[in-house]
Amino acid sequence: MTKTEKRLDKAIREALTQACEQAKEHVHEFSWLTHTADLKKLPQSLKVSCYCKELPINTEQTQLISSLIIKELSAIDLAINAKAIAFLKE
Repeated sequence: MTKTEKRLDKAIREALTQACEQAKEHVHEFSWLTHTADLKKLPQSLKVSCYCKELPINTEQTQLISSLIIKELSAIDLAINAKAIAFLKE
């Protein structure tokens, strides 16, 4: 992993951590999230998995969590499609 890739990976993790903490405050059923990415093929390789205590969560909650993730990643100039965000049961 190059220095540039390490910096990018760190920025992604920090952005997603921010989104995760905000999501926990607003959506009781939300637990945590994780991601996978090929840093050489961003943004199309980035996938985010959100884990919830109970599913399904309502559309409003799904949109809120997705928008938090999209907002935090856009702050580091990384665009992600909402279709790349999955919601799973713990």
